Formats: sequence, structure tokens, C-alpha cells
Amino acid sequence: MVKILLVQFTDCSCFGNYMHFELVQGDLFESSEEGILLTIDGASKGMEGNLARRFARLNPDAWEEVEYEIRYPMPLGTAKLYEIPPDTGCKYKYCFIASTLNHLDVLSDQNKLKVQSSAFRQVLSLAQAHHVRSVSTAILVGGWRIELCTAFAQMVNTYTNAIQTSTSLPRVNVYIMDQNEHEKLIAFTKEYYPNAQVLERSVKII
Repeated sequence: MVKILLVQFTDCSCFGNYMHFELVQGDLFESSEEGILLTIDGASKGMEGNLARRFARLNPDAWEEVEYEIRYPMPLGTAKLYEIPPDTGCKYKYCFIASTLNHLDVLSDQNKLKVQSSAFRQVLSLAQAHHVRSVSTAILVGGWRIELCTAFAQMVNTYTNAIQTSTSLPRVNVYIMDQNEHEKLIAFTKEYYPNAQVLERSVKII
């Protein structure tokens, strides 16, 4: 796995804490964070996203424990935190489940982004409340396939807005595998974040 820090936020002046948001080129399931964020269609059991299904294949015992705890229906735009028992053999301590997939494409683009933002903000709040220091995730494009850069920007905005009202946030690492999409996001970051510092291996946003 090639891990490249692309976007980092620090806000030591306000809270004395170090908080950051990274975009990582690599496989989500090679991550080493405390928690992992997976998405589902919360309407009923068995409507998980592709990454949740892959997690289930890699960690069948852990997924069985998490799935047993999920209470359906889970409203769109909400998130829950589940502690993973250590005897399952899963390397993650926590699994965040976000209800962001909807197989009925009846929402406007603005409302789709609101769903994503609401769920992600709840993940940050849950992580803070339970002292989860780091979270790995993919870009939350939703079941409607929100445009990649739009979805990424919404996650960045949600994180930076949360900084204004939170004394601490988890480190969030956003994983992306595709090289072309990775390069697209680098170019997007450089263009739309004018205060970014372009370093040898990173783009730092202050």
C-alpha cells in the first residue's frame, strides 16, 4: 500500500489539539485505524454496500457480531458505532455503520449531500464521545454515486465545520484505490483550496 498524505488540517490555536483529515492512496482494508466506516441501505437487512460486503468476507465473525446489533430500519443519514469483540480476530476495534445508500433515487443532489454530511458528522460525534482516535473510510459517494470531487469536498467541509464546535476529532483517513481518481483529487485539491501548501508528498490545508 502506498500511503500519501494529501490533505491535513491542524487547529492548535483554538483547542490545543491536533486534528487531521487525510486522503490515502491504498486499500481501505489494509488500513490500521481504530475504527472503520462502512455504509448500508438502512431500509432492511442484506442491503449493504460493496465495501461492507467485502469486510464481511474478510471478517465474517466480526460482521456477524455487528450485523446482529444493527436495528432496522436505520434512517437515511444516520450512523451508529459498534464495538468489535477482540475474539473475532478483526484488527479494528470499532465499526461505524452509516445509512447513506438508497436504492430509490428520489432525492435532489442537494439532499443527497445532506444525507452524506449528516451521517459523517454523526460518525465524528460518535468517535469523539467514545474516544476513538482514528477512523478509516472510503469517499462517501452514496448509492447514487455522487460525483467524486463533490463528495470529497463535502466530507472536507463537514470535518472542518465540526472543528468549530468540537474540542477534539478523530484522525480521518480516506482511502482511494484507483490511480486516476487519486490524481484527479490531487488536481481538485490544488485548484479549489487556494491556501493549500503543496509539499513533496502532500497538500496541506491550513
